Amino acid sequence: MAPKNKKKSPAKKAHKKFKLTAVKKITAKAMAKSAAKPIMIAKVPKKKVRIDPAFQPLLAKLQTRRNEITGQVNHLEQDLREEIADSQNAPGDMADHGSGELSQHLSVTLMENDRIELERIEKAIRGIEEGTYGKCEVCGKGIPMTRLKAIPWATRCINCQSKAEGA
Repeated sequence: MAPKNKKKSPAKKAHKKFKLTAVKKITAKAMAKSAAKPIMIAKVPKKKVRIDPAFQPLLAKLQTRRNEITGQVNHLEQDLREEIADSQNAPGDMADHGSGELSQHLSVTLMENDRIELERIEKAIRGIEEGTYGKCEVCGKGIPMTRLKAIPWATRCINCQSKAEGA
């Protein structure tokens, strides 16, 4: 009897795209032993991204700004830890404690502002990598390059931004 020519199902073809790691049957006892070990399932290969050459300088600017903000946040966090440790150990009058609390509050506010800007920068970098950068999230039209150069993390065209601020 001749072997039948079987075609591979689409599921099996798609399955070969992923690199699977060893899979073991896990019992409750084994799970308790390995609670601290991470579970690895499959690694999805990253696609090569072709970045629009017009956005290359903006990408570099965004990455530089991301690094600056990360450094600022790390510095602010360290200063805040030191201020909290100093204020807990040092006796002083109410004015000293009030001044210390104000300084701590300022540091937290600055870190929050940096976090918001960092989220916007990360979103812009993802947009460049995914090919969605430079399009208004409201109307879908292109954002002018002059606006993107001024504010590389802009997500709206000038008209839609003006409407949002006026509302």
